[in-house]
Amino acid sequence: MSGARSPSRRRRRGLRRLFLPALILVAIYFCFLVYPPMRVAWLIWPAWEPGTPILLVLIVVPIMGRLAYEWWPGAWARRVAALSMTWLGMAFILFCVVLPWELLNLLLPLPGQTSGLALAAIAGTLCLGAAVNAQLLTVRELKLPAPGLDRPWRLVQISDVHIGSREPALLRRIVAKVRTLEADAVLITGDLIDFRDIQREDIGSLAELSVPVWYCIGNHERYVDLEAICERLRSLGVRVLRDEVDLSVPPFVVAGIDDADSRRRVADGLAAIGPLPEGFRVLLYHRPDGLEEAAEAGVDLMLCGHTHNGQIVPFNFLVRRVFPRIKGLYEMARGDGGRTRLYVSTGTGTWGPLLRLGSRNEITLICLQPPEH
Repeated sequence: MSGARSPSRRRRRGLRRLFLPALILVAIYFCFLVYPPMRVAWLIWPAWEPGTPILLVLIVVPIMGRLAYEWWPGAWARRVAALSMTWLGMAFILFCVVLPWELLNLLLPLPGQTSGLALAAIAGTLCLGAAVNAQLLTVRELKLPAPGLDRPWRLVQISDVHIGSREPALLRRIVAKVRTLEADAVLITGDLIDFRDIQREDIGSLAELSVPVWYCIGNHERYVDLEAICERLRSLGVRVLRDEVDLSVPPFVVAGIDDADSRRRVADGLAAIGPLPEGFRVLLYHRPDGLEEAAEAGVDLMLCGHTHNGQIVPFNFLVRRVFPRIKGLYEMARGDGGRTRLYVSTGTGTWGPLLRLGSRNEITLICLQPPEH
């Protein structure tokens, strides 16, 4: 009898293991994304009684809109998905406004309708600012000493453009801006694309860059049609580096390592590549991990992205817990007397919601300067 009951017990345990995560996910979804707009609506219109169509719009439509592209790939479905994710981002911003009000209201009851109008105005202003900020491109110039180079070099880093979540027009704007910077080379540190079936013409503006372009994959390329993406990029003249080194532009030794969840990925990737040749060594890796291993391998400059600096506050506080090197420049001394510098881009585009709050879209201009310059 115990043997006969055993499969049933296993099934029940399996259902319990699935039920708890599903329950947590639904609770988070309602708490962060459904409750805030309904709460503000009830404050403004106390007698409001939403019917089934309105509830479906608030609860189901955003998720269905995001999934539209998975069912019917195409430009229009990408736009629907982007709008759905933007609505969810706006609901989260509204939650961040409503939560302090709820806590204060527990201590000091506040007038309902006036509060609702004020909360809507504050959240609306923040969302409008975040939407405008998501369209802006900021060039950050970084001057770094570069012993061993015989002349100054201008490198441009772009990262986390997220074509799919973002329209190809954003990449065209980025390329146009990069061309004005008189760069000697462009380095792309992953998440250029985040939807499957992005066509060659959608990223074709990269062919307008007349300088060497190197690229390493990010996590979002891994989630979709990675091999097809790499082939499309190669056809545009982009040098795709997957656990390999490119020596075609002396004195640069440019290595690229595939993204992975493992914290040992940089160490494993460098081990697979082997000792790096002599020259100015640049390492491209999507996540800001592995600075210690890069320094041990004699890397001069490591470029990463991935974090978006949280993209929407207060996510930056959460992201910093996972990636302490969340943005900007970090340095580490090497055993040979040199220094390895890591730069973490805040991202050139946005993922999911077309919103940025407390962070910025960044094109990084890295000016490498020999000691005598």
